[in-house]
Amino acid sequence: MTATIDAPSVDSAAFHVMIVDDEDDYHLITRMMLKKAGFTGRFSAFLDPMEAIEHLRSTGERPDLLLVDINMPGTDGFEFLRSCQKDSLLECSETTVVMCSSSNHPTDLDMARQQPCISEYIEKPLTTEQFARIAESIGQRIQGRNQT
Repeated sequence: MTATIDAPSVDSAAFHVMIVDDEDDYHLITRMMLKKAGFTGRFSAFLDPMEAIEHLRSTGERPDLLLVDINMPGTDGFEFLRSCQKDSLLECSETTVVMCSSSNHPTDLDMARQQPCISEYIEKPLTTEQFARIAESIGQRIQGRNQT
C-alpha cells in the first residue's frame, strides 16, 4: 500500500526552489521528493556555491526556497550565505533558507541557529512532509506580500 502525500494547500507552481549542494545524488533525491510532494514550480540546482552566486548576480532573481548544504568544498554553506547577504543577493524576508545537511553535529546546529536568514536546519534528506510545511509558510508569506 502506498502512502498518500498531502500536497501543499498553496500553489507551488508559483514557487522557485533553489538547491546548492555538491552532491549530485542529493539533487536527484530532492527533485524526486518535490515531484512526489506535488511541486510544480521552478527548480534551480547548483553543485558549486560560486556558480549559484554568479547566477543570482547575473539574473537578479531570488528563490522562494533555498536549500543549502553546509559541507561543500571551497565554500561552505555558511560562507555562501554570508556572501549572498553581503552582496544583497538574498533578502531574508523574501527567501526561506533551509540548511540541509547530513551532519547533526552540535556546532553546525548552533551556527545555523545564529544565522538570522536560516529558517531551519534539516537533516538530509528533506521529506515531503517537511516540504509541505515549509511550502505552507512560503505561501502565507507570498499571499501577505500580494495583499499589501
